[in-house]
Amino acid sequence: MNYSILDYVHIFKGETPQQALENTKETVALADSLDYKRYWFTEHHNATTIFSMAPDLLMMLAGTLTKNMNIGAGGIMLPNYSPYKVAENFAMLEAAFPGRVDLGMGRASGTDFLAKIALQMTREKMIEVDTADQIQEIIYHLTKSFPEGHPLQTLKIPGGPYKPNMFMLGSSAGGLSLAAEFGLKFAFAGQLNPNQDVQLLNLYKQRFEAQGHKEKPYSILSKFIFVADTEEEAKLAALPAEISWMKMYKGANAEELQLLTVAEAANYKFTSHELAIREQNKGRFIVGNPEQVKAQIQELERAARIDEIMVADFYPDQRTRLKGHTLLAELMKAEWL
Repeated sequence: MNYSILDYVHIFKGETPQQALENTKETVALADSLDYKRYWFTEHHNATTIFSMAPDLLMMLAGTLTKNMNIGAGGIMLPNYSPYKVAENFAMLEAAFPGRVDLGMGRASGTDFLAKIALQMTREKMIEVDTADQIQEIIYHLTKSFPEGHPLQTLKIPGGPYKPNMFMLGSSAGGLSLAAEFGLKFAFAGQLNPNQDVQLLNLYKQRFEAQGHKEKPYSILSKFIFVADTEEEAKLAALPAEISWMKMYKGANAEELQLLTVAEAANYKFTSHELAIREQNKGRFIVGNPEQVKAQIQELERAARIDEIMVADFYPDQRTRLKGHTLLAELMKAEWL
């Protein structure tokens, strides 16, 4: 079973954006040495403690530091871009790192309404886009396969055709339907919708197979994963993320969502309401020592028929993060019964 990482490029407490990038560079190099299948970057805007506004630029950085694993966007949020620009950027990435580029596409904007307006450079009625049309146009641009008479047929991208690995992202039935329709791989954000991950991942494979594509379906499930030498250490490592997600559900602003240090989180006093929210969020997380984490991943592999598990990286500091990714690689490379 493949294993991979989704990097939010967290700015840890007391650190700077520059340090966040240095942390990512260190983590990318480690992941490549530990046989991770792929390393993706999220796209978020108008955040104060997440430095992943431009996943394609981060991919170029990661690509120069790696030799083996795929580098990708999880994802390129289609409402923020023209299909032509997406195709140009990923043609360049594929030319730089042939065979190692993943284009994960999302239907959401990855931000709030104000930032969405700023990204689209309009204060008029927001432009409504059809995601299926965008995906089809990106495919046409990259593969140089516009049908005769298409109004964009004469647009040029040097070289090609280009064939990055294309994924549809989703946390609902909408994303899986597009993945099945276009014959794309599917990455499900189980950290966002843990109550439907098994059901929808199975539905993806059923719909994909029903379409009669030549390719085989391929599914990834991402979760917040925290693995440490002991269960107690893993629970402490996960606690800052649990608190941050609990605060988000209470309507906290961006600054209040900063990941606490492990020491701060250990001293946090939950109200009864906050404890209830924390309990509701448990399905987003896989937490434990290596044997416990392995058992949880194996159960998801069996129930959801997934081909790959992806760590949605919410570790609270660089030391804990590197140790956790090392332990996960070791357990995934061990005999998988």
